[in-house]
Amino acid sequence: MPKGVRHLRLPLVAIVATATSGLLAQQAPTFTSSTRLVTVAVSVMRGGEVVTGLTRDDFQVFSGDERKPIVQFTSESGPVTTALLVDASGSMAVNRAIGPAVAGVQDLLRGLDRPEDRAGLFTFERTLTMRHDFGPINPTLLAAVDDTHAFGSTSLFDAILSTSRALAADGAARRGLVAYTDGVDTSSVQPSVDVSAHVAAIDVPVYVVAIGAAPEAGLDALARDTGGQLFTVTPGAPIQKAQTSIITQLRQHYLLAFEPDSRPGWHRLSVRTRPNHTVRARAGYSVSPQS
Repeated sequence: MPKGVRHLRLPLVAIVATATSGLLAQQAPTFTSSTRLVTVAVSVMRGGEVVTGLTRDDFQVFSGDERKPIVQFTSESGPVTTALLVDASGSMAVNRAIGPAVAGVQDLLRGLDRPEDRAGLFTFERTLTMRHDFGPINPTLLAAVDDTHAFGSTSLFDAILSTSRALAADGAARRGLVAYTDGVDTSSVQPSVDVSAHVAAIDVPVYVVAIGAAPEAGLDALARDTGGQLFTVTPGAPIQKAQTSIITQLRQHYLLAFEPDSRPGWHRLSVRTRPNHTVRARAGYSVSPQS
């Protein structure tokens, strides 16, 4: 797609499936074990601060209960590609959250200060609009942020699902989705557990900045299961701390890869460190039947 402001309507993806243990077992994008490695972006935290300087030997990766050798490992800080998703539904105006959300996006873009950093902008109410394709931080992207207005109903989980798929298709290694919302969902088709599983399977960490006192049930689990984080901010309160944490986590992701389980289906994934720090990584992956 060409760069620049694009008022392109994208359909919110509908995936009809049954969740298993809160995770989408069969419908998520899959890795074929004979030809692909499973990659996982990992944030390591201690006392709310990002831990850097760990080596491959400091990590343990488990597929179910089986420990997997780490065959690829990257720890260097690097440029990031971010999908910025802004809730432009009517409740954002009612709750006085649209102004802080727009200001938050502008602040985060200022923090993406490396020449190689990239971002794309999406807004949503009942439908999802790509306002700017993934590319460098430039004046047309900033203008698209300024032109955000609130109206309509809210399909929050559907929008997260579709935007995550667009970000995964972009192909950047260090990536994350940052959603600015009041945390209200009134019209999504997809249950939050299915969205969590699908987004986890394509390794897109979701960071949610919820501007309001009571975000939608399921947002915290979605952020956690995808390797991201939920930040709750009251309207009018500064959100710079959340912004700084998000950018630091994205930039300092450890990137690991391992050979997946050969059995088709959903596989629970866990990552541990020595010493024992707080680890944020996706909850699992799915393997397709081999042809």
